[in-house]
Amino acid sequence: MGKGKETKSLPVSMGNREDHEKENKSPITRKDAEASSSLAKVVSNDALTKVRPKTPARVTPLTIPSYSSSPLSPTAEEFQLAPHISALPANTNLSSLFSTLSLTPPFSPHLPPPPAWQPHHSGVTAVVEQQGYISLRLRHDVVLDISANQAIRLTNNLKNSSMSLSACTTQMALVHPKGRILQYGPRVEVQTEDEVSVKNAKIYPRGISFTANNMALVYLLDEAGARSTSDMFHDLYATQIVDTLFVESCQREGQSVSTCIRLLDMARYWRTEAGVDCWVIGHVFIQQTEDGLVTVEREVQHGDTFVLKTSPSNGKVRFDSRFVQVTASLGDESHMFLRSRDRRLHYSGQTKVFTVRNAGHSAGFDKEGELRIF
Repeated sequence: MGKGKETKSLPVSMGNREDHEKENKSPITRKDAEASSSLAKVVSNDALTKVRPKTPARVTPLTIPSYSSSPLSPTAEEFQLAPHISALPANTNLSSLFSTLSLTPPFSPHLPPPPAWQPHHSGVTAVVEQQGYISLRLRHDVVLDISANQAIRLTNNLKNSSMSLSACTTQMALVHPKGRILQYGPRVEVQTEDEVSVKNAKIYPRGISFTANNMALVYLLDEAGARSTSDMFHDLYATQIVDTLFVESCQREGQSVSTCIRLLDMARYWRTEAGVDCWVIGHVFIQQTEDGLVTVEREVQHGDTFVLKTSPSNGKVRFDSRFVQVTASLGDESHMFLRSRDRRLHYSGQTKVFTVRNAGHSAGFDKEGELRIF
């Protein structure tokens, strides 16, 4: 029997002879109607419909074969639910079912995603920005920006460091947690900050001049040795020198967006057997190893090569050109080092010692911030 349905029995009454005669006028029709009504109601053996006989004699009641499982009974085989459906909670409704479904393919928590839905391993994208440069977003949160006139900005977001090289290659800016560097023409300025003092140095044709905010004098180190002098220094922490240099290079190009689109269409990419991703965009050659180290090389007409490197794993940066070489790092060997011909500058992030060298002479500030001439 179906749930929620009641079994109804048809009452059997025996009338007089006149009633029998009226019913006997169409015995077959009445019998068929009673049988159809009884079958439609699907009654049990205990509540069978009895049909009036044609003669006054009482006849044997009509019986319906008994099934162990009625075709319309919920116990029939076709009404048996699958195991995974019958295991659902009894109070499961439409809203609760939707709450457990994922809104992304494959819409089932029991099916693993096919390989086609796996994210791309490299995760590298390249777009042309409205400001007029190509932005290549590399792995490990490293971003390389290349302007239409081949100016470069390399940003390591994980280690808060960045570098930029102007289109004419005569200007360079570097920002690192251990200090900042700005090159403009034949001059290079360095500034470092720590709990002891703020230290400045400038390398230029005359020699190396340096000072600190706890010193009243500026000192010059040249071929004759160290002595006091007068000079001025830029505050490299006052502005974002890397972004300023790169943006100014982008603004000097007229049809920058269309040029960048053309450069991106002509870009080449390949992957070496060692797992190094390589790109060529214009005159810029880019490489990124599996551990995230990025190397950017730019060649100019006279054969000079400018190299920029940054590592998202240890925070090291490096800039190489024929005029200046710069390295900086974090960790136990945190430092900043600069070399231009025979002039050198070294700053230790651990001891806070600041040293400049020129023509065989050395001078600087010790860990207490005091002047030392070596």
